Amino acid sequence: MAIVRQAIFFVALVAAMKAMFGDVNALILMWAPLAGLPAIVREAALHLPYALIAALLLTRAEVWTRLPAMISLYPPLVIAAAALVMAHAIAATNPQLAVLAVRLVTLVLAVTLVMVLTRLMPKPGFVYEGSSFPAVKAFIALTLLLALSIDFAGAILGLTGFTVRMPVEYANLILAAVIVAGFITASGIRFRSLQPNSASSWMLAGIAAWAVAELIQPVIPLLTTYGFHKEAAVAAFITHAAAIRAALHIVAHALLFIGAFSLLSHLLPAREGIARQ
Repeated sequence: MAIVRQAIFFVALVAAMKAMFGDVNALILMWAPLAGLPAIVREAALHLPYALIAALLLTRAEVWTRLPAMISLYPPLVIAAAALVMAHAIAATNPQLAVLAVRLVTLVLAVTLVMVLTRLMPKPGFVYEGSSFPAVKAFIALTLLLALSIDFAGAILGLTGFTVRMPVEYANLILAAVIVAGFITASGIRFRSLQPNSASSWMLAGIAAWAVAELIQPVIPLLTTYGFHKEAAVAAFITHAAAIRAALHIVAHALLFIGAFSLLSHLLPAREGIARQ
C-alpha cells in the first residue's frame, strides 16, 4: 500500500503544480515547436518538468517514506485530480465557467495535498528538536503563493461581469489573504513546531522578489520625472519593465512554492500527539 500512496500523492502533486503555475506554462508554450504539438502530447510535455521538480522536492524532504498511513486521505486526491481534468473539458462549451471551475478544483486539490503534508510523520531524530512556527512570514508567503497560483478574482469578475475599484490582482490578493488566514486559524499549524529546514529563507526570498516586482511600476514615473529616462540603461529598463516584472513574479512564485512545501513538510506533531506516541 505504501507504493500506492506514494504514486497517488506524486501524481496529485504534479497535477496541482501544473495547474498552479499558469505563468510558467505560458512561458513554456511560447516555444513554437511545443505549442504546435497535438494536445495530448503537449500536455504530457508540460507535466514533465513539474514531475521532475516534484520528485526532487519529495526526495529532498524525505516525504516518500513519511506519508501518513491513513487511507482516507488519498481518495480525495484522486477525485480532485480527476475533477481537474473534467473542469478543463467543459472549456469548449462554457469557457468562462471552465476558468472558474478550474480555479476552484485547483484550490480543492491544493488543500487536500496540504492536509496530507501536515500529517507527515516527523523525520527520524528527536521530535522536540524544532523551532517555532513563523506565523507572520508564513501568512505573507502563503498569501502571495495562493494569489500568484490561483486568480479567483479574475475568474469571478469575468463570469459575473462585476467590476472593482482596484487592480484585479490586488482584489485577488485580499481574497487569498482571507483564505490563508482561515486555513492557518482552523488547522492550528501556528501552534506547531518545525524540524530544521530552510523554509524561512525560501519564503523570505520569494517575498522579496515579489516586493521588488511590485515596486517597478511606481518607480517608472519617478524615473521619468527626474530625467533618468534619458540614460540608455534606464530607458531600456523602462522599455522592458513589464517583462522584468513578469520574470520577477515567476521567480517569486517558484521560491514561495518551495518555501511553502518545505514549511508544511517539516511540521512536528502537536505536543499532545507526541505525548500519546
